[in-house]
Order: sequence, then C-alpha cells, then structure tokens
Amino acid sequence: MLKKRVLLVDNGSLEPAATLGLRELADQINCTRQDKVLPVSVMHSDKVDPARLGGKPAVIFEQAVRQAEADGIEELVVLPLFIGPSRALTEFIPKVFAENVTGPMRLKVLSTLFDEDGSDLAHILAENLRATGWKKGSGTVLLCDHGSPVKAVTECRNRLAAQLRKELRLKPDELIACSMERREGQEYDFNEPLLERAIQHAKGEAVILMMFLLPGRHAGPDGDVASIAKECAPPGLRWKLSPLIGSHEMLGAMLEMKVDHVPLPKNQVTVAAYAFAAGIFLLPWALHFVLPDWLQHKIVRALISLLILIPALFYWVGRRRKA
Repeated sequence: MLKKRVLLVDNGSLEPAATLGLRELADQINCTRQDKVLPVSVMHSDKVDPARLGGKPAVIFEQAVRQAEADGIEELVVLPLFIGPSRALTEFIPKVFAENVTGPMRLKVLSTLFDEDGSDLAHILAENLRATGWKKGSGTVLLCDHGSPVKAVTECRNRLAAQLRKELRLKPDELIACSMERREGQEYDFNEPLLERAIQHAKGEAVILMMFLLPGRHAGPDGDVASIAKECAPPGLRWKLSPLIGSHEMLGAMLEMKVDHVPLPKNQVTVAAYAFAAGIFLLPWALHFVLPDWLQHKIVRALISLLILIPALFYWVGRRRKA
C-alpha cells in the first residue's frame, strides 16, 4: 500500500488564533481517522511564540516536506484550506516541494473549497448570514474577501455572490461582493469595489459576510475588516460581522470528504458506467441458470425498485440541502 501523508494547509498567520483554529479543524477531521491529517501553514506561523500555541510550535510547509521525506512517505497530499486557486497552491507549494525533495516522493494537491459549483460553500455563507439575525429587507449584505492578485480567486467570490443572490432572492444592490484590499494597477481592478467604498452604499443594518476562514490580523472583532468598517461606514449606519467560514460545523465534514474521495479519471468513469449498465442488463440472464424462477422475479423487481428509488433519493437530499 502507498505510504502517504495528508497535510491540512492554510496560508499561515502571525496571529496564534489562526494556527489554533487550523489545529481544531484537523482534530475534527481526525475524529474518525486512523491516518491523521496534520495541520501545516504555507508560511508565517512558525514565527509565533510556541508558548502562545499551547507549547507546540507551528509547522510550515517546508518543514513538513523535509519531515515527510525523512519518514519515507511516498505521496504527500495537500488538503487546501483555501477558497480558490491562490498562488500559494499553484506556484509556491510546488516550488518548495521541488526544492526540498531529493527522492521519489510525489506531491498531490486536492481541490480548493470552491470546487465544481461551490454550493457547499454558499450554504455555509448563507447560514453564517442568518446566524447574525439578518432577514431579507433588514439591511445590505457585503460579501467581503481579502482581495487577490489572481482573477480566478475573485471569480470564486463573484460566483458565490451570484448564488447567494439567487438563493436569498436579493438584488445586486442588496448583496454586494467586495474586497478588503487590492494591489495598485489597472490589472487588479477586478477586485473592486473595495469594502471602504461598498459600505458607503449600504442601508439598514448591514452585515459584512466574511469570506475569511480563520481568525487573524484581518478577520475578527478587532481585525482590519472591522477597522475599515468603523472608519468608512456612513454616519448612522449600523453594521455587524458574520461568523467566519472556519467556525461552521460543516467545514470539517467538507474537508474530510475531500480527503476520502478520490475521483476516477473521466475515461475510467465512462468505462465504469458502461460496466454497471451491462451488469444490470446481464444479471437477470445470469440468475436464470442458478436460481429458481420465483426468486429470480423477486430479485429483478428489487433491482428495478432500486434503480427508481436511488435517483429519487439523491434528488430529495439535494432539495433538502438547498432548503
């Protein structure tokens, strides 16, 4: 069996609460696992005083790579605690891995939290919004992320905003997607509007819906987002911060499913589908030779019932999740 190690990787922070939150998420995933997921940061966290981390130093990715090779690991799996395809995942992690590995150990980076349609992430954000006491018509929703130099990351935010508007039946001016900060230059205009400008158009009791995963310098009651809101909100506007994504109980389950689910390549999926269909059609013919007629009929009826009920069950579960 392939000897592999799974790392739950975030960007890293100089704030102890971020590392402690990362460890808590790893503990949630590890509750039912024998092969433990290890919490690791891309950078920064190793500079935090271990005394502020329960006496246990934070581990950054470079250290984890060297330790994995020393332990004879054959495949190092990165479980990203990132919403979209940050350069930390697409450039930095592969580069650090290549620079520190001398043997045959392989690197595998799993999908980010926004994969496929992002529906699970949208569900968490909607629940975090409702947790603030927000109701339709009570005030403007400002869906705020950090801001990124990578357009694909900002597109994840914008697609989540579109999903939330559809689910909550909100107009564009009732839910505004914005960034906490951005880089200078026209090439980064896709981050607009910034929170400092978007909040000036807010009405009622506004909610800043936090697209941040863990507490740190930016997120939290005294973080940069809160400071911007205090400085830039128009006089008389009431506003509040939503819970962070990392505080939602569903996130741990989402991450665990990513670790355990290894999708087949498309050609293998096609072969598997044809094989399943052929098996369903050939099974009655095969049963004819080994079972009496009365038992054959019962089994065939049961198979037909399952073929009808299973799609209906998946449809019902999907409807319940969106409700």
